[in-house]
Amino acid sequence: MPKYVRVCQDWFPKGSYKGQKEDGFLMWDLLKLQLDILLKNITRDWDFTIVISGQGEVRVGKSFLASQIGCYWVYQLEKLYGIKVKWDIDNFVLTGKDLIKRGNWLGTHYKYSPLVYDEAGADLEGRKVMTSMTRDVLDYYRECGQYNMLNILVLPDFFDLPKGIALTRSIFLIDVYYIATEEGIFERGYFNFYSKRNKKKLYLNGKKELNYHVAPYDFNGQFPNVFTLNYEKYKKLKLEALKKRESLKRNKFQIQRDASWYLLAGEGLTCKKCGNEIKLTQEQLARRMENMTGIFVHQTTIGDALKRYGYEEQQKMEDKNKN
Repeated sequence: MPKYVRVCQDWFPKGSYKGQKEDGFLMWDLLKLQLDILLKNITRDWDFTIVISGQGEVRVGKSFLASQIGCYWVYQLEKLYGIKVKWDIDNFVLTGKDLIKRGNWLGTHYKYSPLVYDEAGADLEGRKVMTSMTRDVLDYYRECGQYNMLNILVLPDFFDLPKGIALTRSIFLIDVYYIATEEGIFERGYFNFYSKRNKKKLYLNGKKELNYHVAPYDFNGQFPNVFTLNYEKYKKLKLEALKKRESLKRNKFQIQRDASWYLLAGEGLTCKKCGNEIKLTQEQLARRMENMTGIFVHQTTIGDALKRYGYEEQQKMEDKNKN
C-alpha cells in the first residue's frame, strides 16, 4: 500500500522546519521510486524533463513539490555517485532568458544539476504565433541534453505546453491539486502522477476542453508543506519576476499605442469608401484622444511617439535590406 518515506535525513535534522518530528522530510514512496529510476540512468548520458502542473490553478503547492524533488535529486546524486552539484535558490528561474543563461552555466559547471523553470507557461504557451523568446526556450530544450540535467517545468496548466514538450520531451507529469475538508478548509498537498503514455492521452483528449479527467493517472499521492530552500529569497525572486513581466506588458501596450498614432498622424490612412486620405495633425490627435478618454495628452508626447516608432520602422527596413 502506498505510503510516505523519509528522505534527505542528513540535510534536515529534527527541528529544521515547523512541525518536523523526525530527521528529513516525507516523500510519497511511488514518486520516490520514479525518481530513483531516473537517478539510475542519469549518469548513462541521459537527461530528463518532468512537468508539474496544477489543473489550471495557482498557489496549490507546485513550487513546493518542485523544491522537494530537486533537493532529493541532489542529495541522492551525492549519496549514490559522490557527485556534488549546486542546489540553492539559483536553481530556480522564472523567465526564459534566465533559464537559458542559468541552464548553460549549470550544465557547464555542474553537470546533472536540477533546474526548476517556475512559471514556465509565461514563455512556453503553445500559441499559433510564437514569440522569439518561446522559440529560444524551445531551442534550448532541444539542445541542452548534453548537460544531463533534470529539467523541472512548473506551470498552472499542462495544456498550455507546446505538443513537443508535453508529449515527447517530458518523461512524466505530476498534476497538483487541493481538496476541501468537511469544514470547508482548502488543503494543499495532493497530486496525480501520469506516465509518458497516460500524459499523452490526457493532452490529446483533454486539451480542447481543458479536462483533466479524460485519461487515467498511474497513481495519486501526497506531499508535505516543506520548501527545501530559503522561502523568503524565493518569494523575493518571484516578486521581481512578476514586476518585470508587468513592465514588459506595459511596453507592449506602449508600442501598440505608438503604432496606432503613427498610422493616424504619421503615415496616414486612406478611406476605402471615399478614397480620401485620413491624416490628423498631432494637435488634432491630442484633442481627439482627450475627448475620447478624458486624459490630457500633450502634443509633444504624440510627436515623440511618432519619431520613436518611425525610427524603429526605418531600422527594421535597413536591417532587412542588409540581410
